[in-house]
Amino acid sequence: MYFATASRVLLRSATQTISRNAVRSLSTQAGVIAGLSSRNVTLSTASCLPPYIKKEQRSKKKIQTAPKSTLSKTASSTIPERDQYNVSKTITGADACAQAGIDSLGITKIPKIYRNLTFQELFDMEVKNGEGKVANAEYGDTFTVYTGKFTGRSPNDKWVVRNPGSESEANIDWNSINQDTSPEVFDELYEKAITYFNTKEEAYVFDCFCGA
Repeated sequence: MYFATASRVLLRSATQTISRNAVRSLSTQAGVIAGLSSRNVTLSTASCLPPYIKKEQRSKKKIQTAPKSTLSKTASSTIPERDQYNVSKTITGADACAQAGIDSLGITKIPKIYRNLTFQELFDMEVKNGEGKVANAEYGDTFTVYTGKFTGRSPNDKWVVRNPGSESEANIDWNSINQDTSPEVFDELYEKAITYFNTKEEAYVFDCFCGA
């Protein structure tokens, strides 16, 4: 009985579409239903209908509940897209550097680490720390910093460590831009940087990929 009802609906739908391909498709569905019926599988009429017929039946019932995806989209529409992925974390304590994963660099004495702050959190921190000024731009408030005479990169101040006998030494185009320095000079500068970091009470860590 279920097969007879479903097959009539399918063939009627195919006739209305006036399409040979539709008839073939719907006939195939009817054949599958017949096979299932012969195995005593109970099928409801609704489950046998093609998607577009089911859609028409659902619209007639005037179901008022919205899909979850629509609800979640509506709920998050008030949150800027850049802030919806939020994994920010403030780490405090004697082992803050270890938890943030920067102890391997030699930075071990900072008691508070702000890790992966959101755009808005960074913006608020910049304002709080007085690191610049907020400009009323066309697309919203923008944080600006006055750099003075240092308006961009300084290519003449770039140095690359030359490791004697290494592959990089043989393949880097050493010139007035790619200037070389020794491993000893690098180690001395690195030690100065680490010593300075270890005097700070807080620091910012951001896990990211970067490239040129």
